[in-house]
This record gives sequence, C-alpha cells and structure tokens, in this order.
Amino acid sequence: MKFCKFVLALLLLPALAATAHFAWLSIVYCLWQQELHWQGPFCIGLGFSTMASIYLALPRWNWLYVFGHETTHAIAVLMSGGRVSSFKVHSHGGSIESDTMSVWIALAPYILPFYPLVTGLLWLGLRLVWRDAVPWEWCFLIFWGGTWGFHLCYTFSLLKTEQPDFATQGRLFSLVFILLANTLLLTALLWLWRSPGQWRFAIHLLWHDTSSAYIFCAVKFQALYRLAF
Repeated sequence: MKFCKFVLALLLLPALAATAHFAWLSIVYCLWQQELHWQGPFCIGLGFSTMASIYLALPRWNWLYVFGHETTHAIAVLMSGGRVSSFKVHSHGGSIESDTMSVWIALAPYILPFYPLVTGLLWLGLRLVWRDAVPWEWCFLIFWGGTWGFHLCYTFSLLKTEQPDFATQGRLFSLVFILLANTLLLTALLWLWRSPGQWRFAIHLLWHDTSSAYIFCAVKFQALYRLAF
C-alpha cells in the first residue's frame, strides 16, 4: 500500500508544480491587477508576523496546538461516519482512538487550519447578528493573521519530525498531499476574498496549468524513452 502511495505521490508532483504556478498567477490577478486597499494585507501580515515572532522567541504553546490538532482528527473521523472512543491531549502530544482510519483522517490537521477556521466562522456569525461590526474588521484580520501564523508555524515544525500520521501514509505522499491541499486552500481563500465572482475563470486557469504540466511531463518522458531504447 505504501508503495502505491509513493507512486501516487510522484504522479502528483506535476499537479503540485501546476498548483504553485496557479497560486502565483492568482496573486498577480487578484492583488496586483485590481485595486487593493493596504489595510487588509497589513493587518493580516501584522498578526502573522507577531505570532511568528512569539513562536520563535517565547516558550511554545504546544498544548494549544495539540488540542486543535487532535480535535481536527476527531472532526475528520465524525465526518467520515466513524466514532471517537478516546481523546487525549497534553503538552508533549496527543492521540485519539477511533473505529476508522483514512488518508483524510490522518492528514486532516495538516490541511484544515483549526483555529483560523474557528476564528473565521465566529466573525461571520458576529457579522450576522451585529451589522455594525464592519468597522472592527481590522481587529479580526489581525487576530486571523495570528491564527494563521500559529497554525503554519506549528504545522511546518511537525513536517520535520517523525509523525505517526506520516508513517501510516508514507512520508513523501503525506508531504506532497499536504503541500498540494494547503496551496489549493489558500488560493481558494484568496479568490473568495478578492474575486468571488470569478470562480469559473479560476477553475479554467487551474485546469490549464495542470493539464499543461502533465503534457510537458509526458513529452519529456517520451523523449527520454526514445533516447534510452
């Protein structure tokens, strides 16, 4: 099974490269070619950089990250129709026990940003019940940037360690899948923020980049095969 996932990871590398290129084009289209107010990116960047500085300079809040990590595992189990029988969290790690396991369940904490999602949902709920919350959006953006910094700093620190989640799925497959999913998620959020009505164009652009990447790989592989044989 791990060998199959290793091969699948290799097959996903062109898609990862195409998604990274799509993300860059999205930044150019959504930010540089449209009028962009400085307040939003500045507030998000301020929150992100502040949390990154706290992560580097102060003692780690491992228990807080572990709670979000294991909660995401549990949510993935419930979404898959499974049942969680044990939930353990402490500063040195955590674990859950369930009656089912899948790629989605194993890698969900590295793909779904628990605290940014909770923060975003709370803000949307506040906007629904308090129409005058818009002038305070800058506070939300700073805090939201901080939660993204928290999620990404701790997530990337785990990528260097021997995680049981990676052992069950294969390290290469896990890393490729995580990078691909996170790039797609962040790019989708960018389009929803800046150009929510242009999703058809975004899908077309992603499809074009992905198909071009696989055609390029196929042509190069065919050329190498002819040289070898």
